[in-house]
Amino acid sequence: MSLEIKGKNVSINKSLYAYVGSAMKNLSQRVGRHLSYKEKGYKKHWHIDNILQNPKNEIIFVSLIPSFKRLEEDISIELSKKFRYIKYFGASDLKVESNLFIINNIDLFFDTIKPFIL
Repeated sequence: MSLEIKGKNVSINKSLYAYVGSAMKNLSQRVGRHLSYKEKGYKKHWHIDNILQNPKNEIIFVSLIPSFKRLEEDISIELSKKFRYIKYFGASDLKVESNLFIINNIDLFFDTIKPFIL
């Protein structure tokens, strides 16, 4: 699959990915939109919509972390230390290079996000 991000074509190959996003208001509605994207036929708005529109791609796990503190950037920083990522994906308003990570070690992934959940 190929996407255009910041004017550049980016290949997203078959793999397990983790996407980090935020919704300081209406968390359940935002995630619900992503989960029902294919069924409802929403217009593309976020980078993740480009992936969700492909019928071969599916969401297999969602972790919601309700918080009054914006955690998106902190989580992405920690994941970027341990995993490869798709540059510029979903991080347009942050100081990180990406919010989409290629997960090649599921245990390491959960160990990395655990401090944000507990």
